[in-house]
Amino acid sequence: MIENENVEFKENYTENIYKEIVAFLNSCSGTIHIGYDDNGNLVGLKNAKDIEEKISNGITQKITPDCSIFVSINNNTLKGKEYIVINVSKGINVYSLKEKGVVKGTYVRNGSCSIPASEETVKQMIIKNSNLSFETSVSNNQNLTFNYIFSAFKEIGIDINDKSIMKNLLFINQNNYYSNLALLFSDQNPYTIKVATYESKEKSNFLDRKEFSGSLLEIYDKTLNYLKLNSATYGLIDDSVRKDIEEYPEFILREIILNSLIHRDYGMLTSNIINIYKNSSIEFISYGSLYGNITIEDVLAGLSTSRNPHLQSIFMRLKRVEAIGSGIRRVNSYYNDKKLEFVIRALPSSFIVVLPRITIDKLILNDDSEVISNYIKKYGQITRKTAELLIGKEKTTTANILNKMIEENIIKKIGNGPSTKYVLK
Repeated sequence: MIENENVEFKENYTENIYKEIVAFLNSCSGTIHIGYDDNGNLVGLKNAKDIEEKISNGITQKITPDCSIFVSINNNTLKGKEYIVINVSKGINVYSLKEKGVVKGTYVRNGSCSIPASEETVKQMIIKNSNLSFETSVSNNQNLTFNYIFSAFKEIGIDINDKSIMKNLLFINQNNYYSNLALLFSDQNPYTIKVATYESKEKSNFLDRKEFSGSLLEIYDKTLNYLKLNSATYGLIDDSVRKDIEEYPEFILREIILNSLIHRDYGMLTSNIINIYKNSSIEFISYGSLYGNITIEDVLAGLSTSRNPHLQSIFMRLKRVEAIGSGIRRVNSYYNDKKLEFVIRALPSSFIVVLPRITIDKLILNDDSEVISNYIKKYGQITRKTAELLIGKEKTTTANILNKMIEENIIKKIGNGPSTKYVLK
């Protein structure tokens, strides 16, 4: 017998036993063997009866809510050695240590260990056990209007004023009370997006500030329009054909704004933040970290979990969401092709996305860099003169491109003077 997700050994009584009991109550049924060493060998207990009584009292005094119905304690003897077995069944509530409170005192099993549950995990456990979510809970504000979204729903054949439809959309419950989902799409929605524009990331030169409020659909429309107005479009001539290149492509702006609205945590009344740095990037900050124990790598692989599935469903009905799970990966792929850094970060209470600014110089440099790299891959090396002829640029421009490729660890320089060659790093 070895320690695992369902088995725990304790050589003697310690206060940590209550942590283990809480973890089994919250995660899965399990057994705690007291009087056994870490290798599962019976070492026995002194005063096992007193320890049994102490544990029984401790369960009542130290764990909340009452879990005694899910825990049994047995005092046994084997080969003259006493030991205690505590059998714990999975509970029907969220259990924690009284002295630490719900946030810090809730534990779960992780393999053979009992670990503190994160604040986000505790929140989701409470919601799951109550069969409620933010979306379906009754709104504190029952004086709601839906003027902005009326026409958008009408375009897809939905009369938002029809009560049966409102119930189908989960905007009202069986008692005809508005839900928080209705609140988010109402004209009275209290959540906003704040946009600040700066010259650079140093934020020393402030240029503009906006705050968009109203229905989430109105916030989405106004934010998108504002960012489009602040995004330049370049005309690039390629083989006598003009190509319009956007500083921040519209499909990317749509995806990231929607992502910040659909996946944020609405449990805290705070605004999403967008910082525009005119010389480099746009930064999106939304409240609430990644949901459902997934990682950034999972997101980039296309895995999708939804903190607000009904909210996401409404945006899909309104044809604002194209495909679940593909958005961030599509954005990442776009910037990878352009050799630009797309940044996403998950902090304990927020999710951050940074879109790099696309410029003509960077596009041209990337194209020329790729042509040079492909030549080296085929022939093993290249000279500055060959690169000059290959990309059709003057000597100085070609030298600058080669130096930039060296700085970015794409190539390295071998030799000096006329015999200088460049090879891949």
